[in-house]
Amino acid sequence: MKCITILILCLLTLTCVGQKPNVLLIISDDLRTELNCYGVPHMVTPNLDRLAKQGILFEQAHCQQAVCSASRASFLTGLRPDSIGADYPYSVYTVEKLESDRVSIMRHFMNEGYYVRSIGKVHHVYNEDFSEPSVIYYKPTYADPHADRRPKKENPPFEHPNVSDEAYKDGLHTRDAIETLHRMKAQQKPFFLAVGYTKPHLPWNAPKRYWDLYENVDIPLAPVKERPERTPKHAVPWPPLSRYKQDFAPEKEILPNEYVVQLKRAYAASISYMDAQVGKLLAELDALGLRDNTIVMFISDHGFHLGDLRGWGKETNFDYCTRSPWILSTPDFPTDLRSKGFVEYVDIYPTLCDLAGISSPAYLEGTSVKPLLSNPDRPWKSATFSQFPRHYPIPTFEGYSIRTRHFRYVEWRKLVDQSFITHELYNLANDPHESNNLADLPEYTKIIAHMKGRLDAGWKAALPEGISNQSNNPPAPPFEPSRY
Repeated sequence: MKCITILILCLLTLTCVGQKPNVLLIISDDLRTELNCYGVPHMVTPNLDRLAKQGILFEQAHCQQAVCSASRASFLTGLRPDSIGADYPYSVYTVEKLESDRVSIMRHFMNEGYYVRSIGKVHHVYNEDFSEPSVIYYKPTYADPHADRRPKKENPPFEHPNVSDEAYKDGLHTRDAIETLHRMKAQQKPFFLAVGYTKPHLPWNAPKRYWDLYENVDIPLAPVKERPERTPKHAVPWPPLSRYKQDFAPEKEILPNEYVVQLKRAYAASISYMDAQVGKLLAELDALGLRDNTIVMFISDHGFHLGDLRGWGKETNFDYCTRSPWILSTPDFPTDLRSKGFVEYVDIYPTLCDLAGISSPAYLEGTSVKPLLSNPDRPWKSATFSQFPRHYPIPTFEGYSIRTRHFRYVEWRKLVDQSFITHELYNLANDPHESNNLADLPEYTKIIAHMKGRLDAGWKAALPEGISNQSNNPPAPPFEPSRY
């Protein structure tokens, strides 16, 4: 009997050792690095702060195009914007690729034997089903059901009624995600659960108890409120905040400080509400005994201007929009780490494949950050790349950006022939808020030439030493909006 018991224990051990890890991918919406663990002391985000202590926090993570649809299309396919072709919304080409030979990370994991489900805002508008049908709640956005039927211009940009978490859609997404975890535990295969929260996307609505967290809290104003000096107007576009009912016009004026504090308090409350949902999800993961074999990744889709540089929205190439949170907690790796190395959201797909021990498609245009988990201070990418087009619905020109340790360079080009329109240069060492465009000053001619050369050389030239990428994807055709 003793020998049989030992044999069973050995078999169980071998099974556990060979079992692939589960994946819990949590995506927030319009969240810049406005978290306590990112050095913003007034923020109340205990659950994400705890998650950061349980893994690694990337201080310089950047998205590739700062709008919901394009950013998600990029990191969910592992392709850069010019390869996947999404703008706002997904393009016809994006959908064709997702449904053929450039599948989403969720589809790839399902093809590799994982039990997969998507809950909430993971894709943007577009949806795909996996092992279980995906679910997303588009309402309730406001506690008053009549408000969801009114145009945005008739509703305020924030509210804080005394309601439960499930009075808003993110509370419903958490409820469904927890129920899904219970079913996933019963499966005889590893799982991949993607959960997308809509906060802190406008409107900044959250239950009153999260608003109350910021009572008598000193909320700082934007360090630079004016548009950057000598910067083209299209660098900071019309603000989405203007779509809502209010007594001021963000597209025409700098808002009064008292109102700005209210807006930033509402943004903070939305973040704390979202953080609480993350906490419930992680608590259930622990309660089910799944945490020790689950990779947990938390990201946003991009950042957001909160009155910075006259911006009240996304859709720019400035750090306020491109720099975004990325927290990763992985079994069997050191904890409480921080990395200052440049990482990009296009790296998410290959990183999760690498950590899960599954194949990584050869066409991916990102780089696994797994080496940083063992050595967060090792030399890594020398630059990040982002871009943003202008004119809607069919863009006619685009700003292509490279961001290094010391400079950000943006070159605006016509899409029809890639001809030069204008450019921007910011000295991040002396001007971290990117408030002074130096591009047309004669003393920066050599730096402009150098940064232009690096931008033209492309992202492959900025990869870490000893790491290469053999992808050779064709450029996407001109943007054509999909029906989604």
